[in-house]
Amino acid sequence: MSTGMEARPSLDGVRVLVTGGSGFLGRHLVRALIPLGAEVAVLVRDPAAGSRPLAGDGEPERAGRVTLMQGDLLDEAAVIRAAAGADIVFHLGGRGGGGGSFRDFTDANVTGTCNVLTACAAQAVARLVFVSSAAVYGTGSPIALDEDQPPRGRSIYAASKIAAEALVAAHVATGRWAVTLRPSNIYGPDQMTDTVATALLGQIARTDEIVLRALHPVRDYVYVRDAVDALLAAARRPDLPPGRTLNISSGAGHSVRQLAEAAIAAVRRTEPDRSITVRPVAEPADAPSDRLVCDNAAARAALDWAPRVGLIDGLQASYASRIGRS
Repeated sequence: MSTGMEARPSLDGVRVLVTGGSGFLGRHLVRALIPLGAEVAVLVRDPAAGSRPLAGDGEPERAGRVTLMQGDLLDEAAVIRAAAGADIVFHLGGRGGGGGSFRDFTDANVTGTCNVLTACAAQAVARLVFVSSAAVYGTGSPIALDEDQPPRGRSIYAASKIAAEALVAAHVATGRWAVTLRPSNIYGPDQMTDTVATALLGQIARTDEIVLRALHPVRDYVYVRDAVDALLAAARRPDLPPGRTLNISSGAGHSVRQLAEAAIAAVRRTEPDRSITVRPVAEPADAPSDRLVCDNAAARAALDWAPRVGLIDGLQASYASRIGRS
């Protein structure tokens, strides 16, 4: 099947639509697309929030390559208009993990994805890179999970992502090109969402004592720039089979306690005189297994990609950004 872009794997002059471009990963993706020469459109509900991807870019002439398009993912007509002329769509928009009802997650992640797929079909978009989540696997496996592991996520968020992945698979079955990426826990500078990593760095920024309420959960953490590199690699690989699903992960698990130790080591690089202690809160000895680590071998092979930023280095950059030293 032809994607219409085999002769131009670079992004110079390529027209790109990013949904979710005002979010954490989306902002970093837009910033990476600008110097690559892409003509970028960002679909945002709030134009003021959408302007954040250009903050700190430092080269005003690049701003002309980004067009903010106001619209909601739930508005099918608005999404179709936004996709007009696009060669590539990066679909990052939706509702992240956390609180919310079935309706909240279904609207944002299922109906929203349905509208993006409808727009890609209506506008003959050559490529769709859909960002799902490692949460679809669920937790508890003692091994690093590869893409052959069937989804077992039980949260409302995971269920909505599983449903969205099924819609993308149906889109591919109609003869269109799309790939699905399942990132693990993404962290990095300018992250405003409430995650374990941001909570730890926030505590360190305020006090010399870290309070940990759960030591045992194990996750793998991927630096935001590494995640962006994977998105870009997926979009620029004309030989990547449509329908491919790939884990974007570090491949290494860290408990909350280990993450805290890495955060302390990172902060001491910036503030060597800091003395930071960890005060764990007792947790049940029989706490259920809460482990989710993903194998990244398939992405390494398919995308010629590998995570380059280690956990301490990534946390150091994140902390420096938080305290204004980046």
